[in-house]
Amino acid sequence: MLLRSKDRWLLSSCTLILSIFFLFIVFCNITIAQENTRTSLLEAEEYYKDALFDKVIETLSELPTDKSVEKDVRSDALKFLARSYFAKGQYNEARESLQRLLELEPPIIELNPDYEPPALMKAYYDVRKSLSGGSFVVERQDPGLKTMAIIDFKNSSIDQKAKFDPMEQGFADLMIHRLNNSTGLKVIERERIQWILNEINIQDKYNMEEAVRMGKQLGVHAVLLGSFIIFNDEIWLGARLVKVETSEILLADEIKGEVDEFFDLVEKLSEKIADKIDVSLKQEEAGISSETKSLDAMLSYSEGLQMLEEGKYKDAYNKFLKALEFDPDYELAKAKAESIKPFIG
Repeated sequence: MLLRSKDRWLLSSCTLILSIFFLFIVFCNITIAQENTRTSLLEAEEYYKDALFDKVIETLSELPTDKSVEKDVRSDALKFLARSYFAKGQYNEARESLQRLLELEPPIIELNPDYEPPALMKAYYDVRKSLSGGSFVVERQDPGLKTMAIIDFKNSSIDQKAKFDPMEQGFADLMIHRLNNSTGLKVIERERIQWILNEINIQDKYNMEEAVRMGKQLGVHAVLLGSFIIFNDEIWLGARLVKVETSEILLADEIKGEVDEFFDLVEKLSEKIADKIDVSLKQEEAGISSETKSLDAMLSYSEGLQMLEEGKYKDAYNKFLKALEFDPDYELAKAKAESIKPFIG
């Protein structure tokens, strides 16, 4: 009887050791597989930067269907596949990749237009609309989150008006990025606003009624309509904040100063708007900013945005590089240039 007990103990010990060994082997295999998939993703990223789109597709084509691969890796793979298919002009395949990407939700997958080519962003909105049954409403991860759409600022300048027309996009972009850096507030990206303006055929985006209609389609709480005048060395910035539900004007304000102080003026106007809707602007970390305080850099960047919307990728790329000549630390210009570089050969 004692011998049998010892045998049972030895058998149990051996079984335990073999189980642990087996689990160790499985863990090692999983770890190796995960490392291999991430290595493939890094390789594909380098291929993409070098505009080797066929290599990207070859490297990643099977990865998104592998259920053993982590969701974030499959998500990144599908983004690179969509970009590459777009660059090759294979739009159906690109849209299919985007659809598979959104099918990985939840959580909500949002693309950053600062780092994505415009064609990809437009298709992303189209696919999301299709999957949501035709709804344009902004996806809210937090039901208590306040949402806002900022229309391009209207250039009301008289002297050198054509020169400063691109700043209509530039000032809106600057305000969007500044207000998005707020606690409890989501500001809709310009690219989505331009997309929906085309979708619902709004002719005059500066008209308050039309802007409110756009805001209702998006499902945002408020719409900001801005304008500016530049004359000699002075600038005037004005803004109207409209509550979408009631069309009530929550704020109508203006601010004036030297042209070279445009960044500080936008900062002050942002603070007034944030205070009105009871949200708090976050403080920028010392020495870290995606924006610029150089008017020349801002103007070149704005011209680049305008050319992007016209589909002139190479001209836009050169304008973003020009902005970086004026301000080498202009992170947004750098990001935009890098996002479209693979598309210009």
